[in-house]
Amino acid sequence: DGVTLKDGVVISNDGSNNAKFQFDNDNQIIIINDTDMRFLVGGNVNLKIDTNGNVTKPNQPAFLARVASAQSNLTINTDTTIVFGTEVFDQNSDFDGTSTFTAPVTGRYQFNVNTRLESLDSATSFYETKIITSNFEFRDIFDPRQLNGDLGVYHSSFAIFTDMDANDTCIIKIKPHNSGSSQADVSTNHMNFSGFLVC
Repeated sequence: DGVTLKDGVVISNDGSNNAKFQFDNDNQIIIINDTDMRFLVGGNVNLKIDTNGNVTKPNQPAFLARVASAQSNLTINTDTTIVFGTEVFDQNSDFDGTSTFTAPVTGRYQFNVNTRLESLDSATSFYETKIITSNFEFRDIFDPRQLNGDLGVYHSSFAIFTDMDANDTCIIKIKPHNSGSSQADVSTNHMNFSGFLVC
């Protein structure tokens, strides 16, 4: 049974514990058999609350991508954009499948990067891993000059929390500084880039 209110708003219950508050076909609040409440906007379920109070947002921007192919011999004193060619997931399709996340809305975002470099030259002054957004540049720095020799593998992780405007971008770059040989390689092992809209 249903009741139609002003401007076509419908409140209904089908007799099997399914209830609906419907503004139009694309914008509804639905209770499904006492198991969850769903908020539809533009025809999409944008928010879901289950009986345990778990809240999920299927279209909330969130992504995880991995390096698919090694990038060899990073050039000294040059920012190299890292390519993350394998998407693990990409809710809302805001990661371009290679290197760039584009913010769909203005808000606060978190980004995380795990890097694995191989064949680092101990003569290089330092290596920078950068999370670069349209508003800021964040850096993780490693100085290998205290080592007794070249380093076979170096792994680092860091995360940032920052503001972004709609259509701002975020990418990852790595730069070996000043001296040494262009010999460091970006590995396909355990190297990933992730991020999500927090609020």
